[in-house]
Amino acid sequence: MNEKKVALLIETSAAYGRGLLEGIGRFHQQKNSNWSLIIEPSGLIDRPPPWLKNWDGDGILARINDRSMANRLAKLNIPMIDLRGIAEKLNTPFVGVDNRTVSELAFQHLRNRGFRSFGVVTTPRSFHKHLNERCDIFLQLVQQAGFQCKIFRGTRFGNPALDWETQQEKIAAWLGKRSQQFPIALLCVNDLIARETIEACHRANLSVPEQVAVMGVDNDTYLCTLSSPPMTSVAVDAPSIGYKAAELLEEMMNAPQKSEYVQETLLPCQEVVVRASTDIFAIEDPEVTQALSYIRERACLNIGVDEVVATTSLCRTLLERRFAKSLNRSIYKEILRVKLDRAKALLRTTDQALSQIAEVTGFQSSVYLSQVFRRELQTTPGRWRAENAVQ
Repeated sequence: MNEKKVALLIETSAAYGRGLLEGIGRFHQQKNSNWSLIIEPSGLIDRPPPWLKNWDGDGILARINDRSMANRLAKLNIPMIDLRGIAEKLNTPFVGVDNRTVSELAFQHLRNRGFRSFGVVTTPRSFHKHLNERCDIFLQLVQQAGFQCKIFRGTRFGNPALDWETQQEKIAAWLGKRSQQFPIALLCVNDLIARETIEACHRANLSVPEQVAVMGVDNDTYLCTLSSPPMTSVAVDAPSIGYKAAELLEEMMNAPQKSEYVQETLLPCQEVVVRASTDIFAIEDPEVTQALSYIRERACLNIGVDEVVATTSLCRTLLERRFAKSLNRSIYKEILRVKLDRAKALLRTTDQALSQIAEVTGFQSSVYLSQVFRRELQTTPGRWRAENAVQ
């Protein structure tokens, strides 16, 4: 079998790019591909390497930054897949993130925390169409739920003349104008913007998450944990995207030259990784807040609805009504949600047996935990772990 020369024009400087490379590497190993891989350490905006001009290769996986880069790569006339998706009207398949699932997970998480005021911190509309999608879909979801959402587009990304200090002052001033809406929940369209938004909150003497809850997208562990407080983020599945792109490139390199391919393949996100930047309940009702605090602390200790009710001064019927008004769900559903979130976290980050996880999260058995997963998530714990486990 002839060896295929494949160039990986993917940045190694950011977590998303490294995740793509991880998935490509997994494909390379699992499929025992006959690829000869060419890669150089790089940043996202670095230009294509000079050797590419006369390179006699068979395929390219690239994060295409602009039309100029696209035109240079197109001259090679070999199979190519775009992994960024910002250059318009490329005759090249794109594999990337399903941004509807990003926005849906973000809104669901923040709404579950009781927030009624929302905002998005994003880039100028001309900068990146996929970041625009995250913003627009989130805005639509907020409005459909009957709430308002404010948009800040004055970040330094896409504003080359704007320095870091000026950006921080602008974000802080914008947040100051939202003070009558506190507590407010902000979706930032990526983790770098989210981290800088948290810094702007500190500058404006605003408490995170008590006044401003902030969440990002990508779950870049370094950015999320270097933030103070640590930052909640929607986890995108970059390794699966890289694997899918490699799989498609292999198909293209083996196919007749005039074969047709799906121009856009989008992979969904599965999880919000919750950290301190959103770890609060924005509920005005003190009785509901008291009950939620008790549930968060003791949900996995086999508590029931009556025990939650006993922590308040209300009867069960009245507390259920207030839960429905504040969170649009019952006390039982909130207990179950917390238990499921703890179970998912253990499935994602440990190799503990299902029986152990069932025990520590308050489910009677692994069988019952599996039944709950099927009913609530339409999957099994094993399948969920396989799709979401930290590599």
